[in-house]
Amino acid sequence: MAAQPPSYKTLASLSRMNLLYQLQSRGTMTVNDLAEAAGLHPNTAREHLDRLINDGFVTCAPEARDSKGRPKMLYSAAGGVSTELGSIRARKIAAAQERADQLRRMLPHLPVGQSALAGCSGPAAQRQLDALDDHLDQAGFDASVAASGEQLNLRDCPYSAMVKDHPEVCGVHYRLIQGVLEQADGPLRAIGLNLIDAPHLCVIDVVAIPAPSDASDGASDDVSAARAPGAVVSPA
Repeated sequence: MAAQPPSYKTLASLSRMNLLYQLQSRGTMTVNDLAEAAGLHPNTAREHLDRLINDGFVTCAPEARDSKGRPKMLYSAAGGVSTELGSIRARKIAAAQERADQLRRMLPHLPVGQSALAGCSGPAAQRQLDALDDHLDQAGFDASVAASGEQLNLRDCPYSAMVKDHPEVCGVHYRLIQGVLEQADGPLRAIGLNLIDAPHLCVIDVVAIPAPSDASDGASDDVSAARAPGAVVSPA
């Protein structure tokens, strides 16, 4: 059997997924609070958090304080656009684009990504698509673009055994997809998760947000109101 990619191994642990879920849901937490929420010993939680940090899914920083003494370490789910020197997430985006460019040089007749996704093209969208394709591949997903060009189909989830008893895992992966698109810094946004037949089929809604100079008044507000980013939509 072929070796699983590093990100798959990191995310295949229920304990690590639970820690990431707690951080995504509750925000910044100390290791003791996290351990209690996840039902883990603090030392075990630290080991799992180190793995999540090393793979760019979690960040850690000392608590700001004026008093003397060792500050507490605060953990957060990685979010926003990281521009720090040596940022793991920034390196991942650069590496994904380099691999995609290399593949296109080796196979010159290969289509340039899924440029029809959300009806958007251009270098910024291509960078996002390269990063997203790399993330999904590293996480073990097999994804395809729907005929409408506005959705990603994720079939036969590699985490299906985990999802059956812990459906919140789907929401964790969805927020990771949002984070990859955000970090890659382009017009594409993931705005909805549809659990059509989880874990066999999940659908991610994707839209292209126009640049401010190109958007008509209120256009971006209409998109946000219709389907707020982070919403997880299940079938009725």
